[in-house]
Amino acid sequence: MKIQTFFLNNNEDNMHKFLISSLTSAAIFLSFNINAEPSQSVSIPAKVSANILKRHPTAQEMKGSPETHFGQKLLEVSFKVDTGETLMELFTENGHLFTNEILVDSYDGISQAAIGTLKTEFPNFTLQKIELIGNPNDAGEEYEIYLTSEGQQWKVSINDAGTIEDKQHY
Repeated sequence: MKIQTFFLNNNEDNMHKFLISSLTSAAIFLSFNINAEPSQSVSIPAKVSANILKRHPTAQEMKGSPETHFGQKLLEVSFKVDTGETLMELFTENGHLFTNEILVDSYDGISQAAIGTLKTEFPNFTLQKIELIGNPNDAGEEYEIYLTSEGQQWKVSINDAGTIEDKQHY
């Protein structure tokens, strides 16, 4: 009887260890999948929040994500204002406002070179969203385009000359 009880207790302990190990593995796997998204959320420095609130006192729901435009690492911060409109601004690594991102409604807001590249690179794509980024330091524009092609979702950064700067699954 003592031998059976010993084995039963060990089986329970083993079952608990297995269950905890499985749950831990699942949590680690999910965290890697979540962080694999191209626009992972990051904390917004106090200097950036203060900058936004100074110009938009009613700004709410601020969300930050790292991006690269015109060869610079930037922080994109999206937020809602009292009209319900969502604004997007880009900040340099030292917290200064770089430029805005503007939603573009249709192909009319994209250069013909960029459209040609998209059609070549992603045949039969469906457009999800277009963001326009103007270079405040020089001539030129970049686009951040979210699209679906052959069942895959893509985030594509492309310049007005039609050169793809970056593309990521999301």
